[in-house]
Amino acid sequence: MHNKMMKTAGTFETVFKVAGGITKACGFVCLVFAVLVLIFGEKMFVPGSLTLDLDFLKFYLTEDLQVVTGAVKLYAVVGLLVGSVLFFVVAYTCGLYRGILALVKEGRPFEDGVVTNLRKAAWAILAGGAIATVLGVVERVILTRAYPVEQIFDSAAITKIEYVFTMDFSFVVTACVIFLLSYIFSYGQALQRESDETL
Repeated sequence: MHNKMMKTAGTFETVFKVAGGITKACGFVCLVFAVLVLIFGEKMFVPGSLTLDLDFLKFYLTEDLQVVTGAVKLYAVVGLLVGSVLFFVVAYTCGLYRGILALVKEGRPFEDGVVTNLRKAAWAILAGGAIATVLGVVERVILTRAYPVEQIFDSAAITKIEYVFTMDFSFVVTACVIFLLSYIFSYGQALQRESDETL
């Protein structure tokens, strides 16, 4: 059972290593594109490619609305920054999990490094989630300025347009679960120390 756990930890360590590398690369790509949009502006947009995406609805706009305004560029930059933050947080937490799995692979699941890395991962998820959530709201506010929403939805069937900005706090629950795991491992450490002292 012990050997199986160590072997599984080694496999997952490899998975997190690959995932961390891929997400870090994606984070840098998002940053590069954000800078390119700021420098080159409308040259970075494919002509006629502007669409209005509202959750599961995608609206293809007419030629007269295919204008890359400052608000459209800002919307693209903020969206890329949101993606970059999320990718870097995932890459960072993958590195922390690799540290944990390296100890488990060596048969030392109750070392101090496990608890420390779990708590760092929880804080990273909290910070990254908060930043991405705030930037996501900013992104949606910019979207309402980037496109003439009232003109696009000018219809007798629509009496009023209201903007409702919601935030997803599921990252808080994830962080709390990881904090709980860190306390469980901390308790395991205390039991391990007691057991070693008894022996």
